[in-house]
Amino acid sequence: MVPIRQSKGNVRSVPLRPLARLARGASIESVVENLAEIAREKGIDLHGIRVLHAGLDREFGAAEDAMATGQMSEMKIEVEGGQTQIVLQLHEPASDAIKFEIEDALLLAAHRIELLAGRRLRVERAGKGIAEAPIIEGLLGNSTPMQRLRQAIVTAAGSNSTVLISGESGTGKEIAAQAIHRLGRRAKGPFVAVNCGALPESLIESELFGHERGSFTGADRLRKGRFEIAHTGTLFLDEAGELTPSAQVKLLRALQERRFERVGGAQTVAVDVRVIAATNRDLCREVAERRFRHDLYYRLHVLSLQTPSLREHPADIPLLVEHFLDLVGKRLGFCAPPEIGEEALDLLCRYRWPGNVRELEAMIERLSVEAGDGGVIGLSPVRRETEMEEVIAPGEIEYRGVLRAGETLAEHFGRQELEIYQMVRGRCGGSHARAAQRLGVNRTTLYDRLERARQRIAGH
Repeated sequence: MVPIRQSKGNVRSVPLRPLARLARGASIESVVENLAEIAREKGIDLHGIRVLHAGLDREFGAAEDAMATGQMSEMKIEVEGGQTQIVLQLHEPASDAIKFEIEDALLLAAHRIELLAGRRLRVERAGKGIAEAPIIEGLLGNSTPMQRLRQAIVTAAGSNSTVLISGESGTGKEIAAQAIHRLGRRAKGPFVAVNCGALPESLIESELFGHERGSFTGADRLRKGRFEIAHTGTLFLDEAGELTPSAQVKLLRALQERRFERVGGAQTVAVDVRVIAATNRDLCREVAERRFRHDLYYRLHVLSLQTPSLREHPADIPLLVEHFLDLVGKRLGFCAPPEIGEEALDLLCRYRWPGNVRELEAMIERLSVEAGDGGVIGLSPVRRETEMEEVIAPGEIEYRGVLRAGETLAEHFGRQELEIYQMVRGRCGGSHARAAQRLGVNRTTLYDRLERARQRIAGH
């Protein structure tokens, strides 16, 4: 266990200096040391700090001879869409007030470690003569959700583990998968994509694993499946939640052993391939309702990242609009791309975007064709395009309420309360304090409400 340097004193308020040093830490060790100092200054009886990042597990002890006495308490924080989790190991449970006060420092430390890991990966690549990770086309934006997504992509690219990408349709899951492949060790190998939701049930296994000649009507020759074609590269399984039960069984074995048999064949085929899966379904719920195998879910969910909906980062809409205006103008052969009026752009920023970035691009193309070479897109055509869908008023946050099968009313409201909190906290840069202020609730009161909501979901 790596020791953490001790500091003197027991000041009850967090000074700016340790927090500033935490935000500027040049190594995981320095980040942990500053986090430990902040924890001690808040009066926390700290035993140690555990850092889990992309499969690595490191423990930092309060002292060389620190030993756990009795049952330890833990505080955990993890980076949403990233690969870092920090666990504070406490000799005694901390009060709710102290938990809130240390929570932001924990989140800041986790984000700093994510950033350091990304920088280290880029330095290693530069040292090997490989260019620094490029801007990911189609994943534009300077908002916190998009920065986290790009950082998660860089982190995932640094390993060879299976990745599960979750997100609504139109949020760029395949673009994220291509970026992971392009920035990873298998960049020289093939990137093979298959849409599991677009294939008839009778053809899914043949498409994935291939078939032997004569294995079924119309199989007049041996055909390699996508697994074989992706050998030494990456296989992207889009809409993996649509796989049939029989295909799930074969996929599970292929992931475990990297070998399989073609349909109608007895010979085992071995492959060297990385799998990236994507889904717009809640696979945890699919597992609970027995529509998706739990063992396959855990095989796919080694590394995970979430592509945010456009509703979660509306601040990026102006940048995306300008990008698509330029892109569509070039595609249509315009001498000058169309421009968009301020009122029209404001309406686009308040639109709820059920189809996400894909819908935005299609809408900009339609509006550009109508405006013509060097034209101006005004409010009227944008209002016509958006009138079929609800527009979010300024300052509002849109969310959906769905009563799930077998869910009680108490469980439903508890889940909705947690989901709303997560959305608001995401809009507030991950800060619990600012989320509480936005919701008009005291920090401690909000913590209690969230805990009661979790208990309602758990059924006790």
